[in-house]
Amino acid sequence: MSILDVAICSIVFLLGFNLKNFFSDFSRTDKKWINRLFFFHFAIAIIFHFYVNANGGDAIKYWELPKTATFDDVWFLVANQKASSFMYFFNYFPSNVLELSFFTGNMLYALLGFMGFIYLYRIFNELFKNEAILRSIKLVGIRVFPLILFLPNLHFWSAGIGKDALLFFCVIAFMYCLLKIRKRKYLLALVLLLSISIRPHITLFLLVAFGIGYLLDGGLKAYQKILVVLIFIVGMVSIFDYVIQTIQLESLEISTIEEFTTTRVSNLSEARTGSGVDTTSYPIPLKIFTFLYRPLFFDINGLMAILASIENLILLLFTVFVIKNRPFRAFKSSNFLLKGMLIYFLLGTLSFSMILGNLGIMLRQKNMFIPAFLLFGIWAIYTHRIYKSGKI
Repeated sequence: MSILDVAICSIVFLLGFNLKNFFSDFSRTDKKWINRLFFFHFAIAIIFHFYVNANGGDAIKYWELPKTATFDDVWFLVANQKASSFMYFFNYFPSNVLELSFFTGNMLYALLGFMGFIYLYRIFNELFKNEAILRSIKLVGIRVFPLILFLPNLHFWSAGIGKDALLFFCVIAFMYCLLKIRKRKYLLALVLLLSISIRPHITLFLLVAFGIGYLLDGGLKAYQKILVVLIFIVGMVSIFDYVIQTIQLESLEISTIEEFTTTRVSNLSEARTGSGVDTTSYPIPLKIFTFLYRPLFFDINGLMAILASIENLILLLFTVFVIKNRPFRAFKSSNFLLKGMLIYFLLGTLSFSMILGNLGIMLRQKNMFIPAFLLFGIWAIYTHRIYKSGKI
């Protein structure tokens, strides 16, 4: 590592540790938990670095290719919308111009991922006004919040170079901005532009889901609903062709979609990584279960699978807990943001469960949907507690 690497890593760690101080509404207890999140997140970032170095992965390609390329080469890929071209463009300056190491690159991405956790924590603070009820929620005798934020998979894929860290930040920042759109409109524009550049179909999911959430919100007047829906429609239409081109769909005919999903499942269920699962013959409920909760203990083929199985078991128990707390009533009484979260989670889960057939890829892809599920799930439990206390 060069002197510049050491200097930037030091800045990253100092900035990350002090991010909480940029927000005046964090209590002393909040800051203690955020400090724990910081050390946990960056410990996993270091693990991510050595794991990818030992086993290979897209992160190395995203960092090393622009290091040896010219800017014209990188721009040619962007201009021709080649796969992952934005990642090469995004990494060109730190990797090529500054000649930073792969380790430093991972730490920079980890900082962005940790910013996502800061925003996620703030969303909890802004949505859940009764802190005592929120912190009283327990699963098998263990406090749910904020311990649920320490799920390793949430941190692993948001702590290193890759689209997953960027999307994790974008999705959470998008939800955070919607809480106070006028105040956070510039950040909203930034994360929308970033997400469109990386995975435009996720941007489309966000626009569709939260557009529907606005439409279903009983607190908005008719003209406000019409205005908001028009804005979301314009946004969706603007990026629709780009999305279709990016995911390589020729049309939206049923036969074309079926052929596309079958091909994707077949390609992604190859067993070369040891985690391939042929889901082509699975019924839809089993495909969804596989996407959300596997690998489980019967899928174990290594240490990573053991850790993933433990986390998936926690998510499965959490889901059962949420279902027992009348989530439909919570959805009906929730605001547009929480409605949008559930719709976004369901839309993403249904779509990705149809086209993925590799458990390793599933672990990565579901990472951008799980925060929305956790937020809505805890809201359902929280709302049920308030109903039972007679405060509603």
